[in-house]
Amino acid sequence: MAGPTCPVESDPPDPACADKPIATNIWISRKINPQQVIATIQSDANGAFQISLPPGDYVIQAGPSGVPLPRCNDTSATVGPAGYTSVTVSCDTGIR
Repeated sequence: MAGPTCPVESDPPDPACADKPIATNIWISRKINPQQVIATIQSDANGAFQISLPPGDYVIQAGPSGVPLPRCNDTSATVGPAGYTSVTVSCDTGIR
């Protein structure tokens, strides 16, 4: 999710200025070694991605290649023995 999407936030918040999903690069590493990427994937236009990983603790890094913005926060995720883990990666658009 990328935001802010408007240069001025209002109170109450304008729904048109809500954070928006983005397509971007995703890098996944184990939490014990966040510098070693073990998987890469691209999120779709709705910001969604899905990848099968063994159970464990991971760090998800995201962002476009070669440009400074949006800047995305590293996001921790724990994958359990069954099912998928939902994560939301927040990205700063730089709009002020």
